[in-house]
Amino acid sequence: MGQAKNRGSLQERIAQAQQEKLVGERITIEEAKRHLDLPDTAEFLGYVIHLYDEDEFVGKVEETEMVINRIYVKIPDLAQIYVAAEDAVNEALKIEKYRLLVCMLFEVDNKHMIYDVWANFED
Repeated sequence: MGQAKNRGSLQERIAQAQQEKLVGERITIEEAKRHLDLPDTAEFLGYVIHLYDEDEFVGKVEETEMVINRIYVKIPDLAQIYVAAEDAVNEALKIEKYRLLVCMLFEVDNKHMIYDVWANFED
């Protein structure tokens, strides 16, 4: 038990394990396009946080010293875009009450497609 305390709190250890999982299972943009059967013209827009059960996305995060306000949206083109998967995962780790996916977001012919790269749950 003492060794676990030396590695940080339970929440810190979970976050570290989830971060390592993301690093260990990296997928390239081209591989994700192939998995989704997208054409080469599909544009990679970045990473988004998807609320799995609600089928919504994190749209905007406003954070002050007093309050954190998250706005959720139904359509992916209004979602908060993260340049790096790690940034999206770090934000997702702050949201504890939902089952979440961090996804790659693509646009092709004015349609959006997502490909998940990280989850805070196992199905």
